[in-house]
Amino acid sequence: RAARAKIDALDRRLAALLARRFALAAPLGRLKKKASDPAREKRVLANARRHARGEIYSDGVTAVFKEIIKQSKKLQRHADKNR
Repeated sequence: RAARAKIDALDRRLAALLARRFALAAPLGRLKKKASDPAREKRVLANARRHARGEIYSDGVTAVFKEIIKQSKKLQRHADKNR
């Protein structure tokens, strides 16, 4: 029960942090020539893996960050269309 409460609290923090990240990323679509920046994406994924706190979590963290990048690009394309 206590572990689930801690997970719920972390989920709320993660959701809030993701919303902040997306809010920062979305307007970048208007500034960039293209939504994709493979070198930047590679650095983001490497940084996420480095902070995964163990090889056992690395694959999951990398998968989550790939989805974050995917959703960020989607928001950027949407922002770019609405200029």
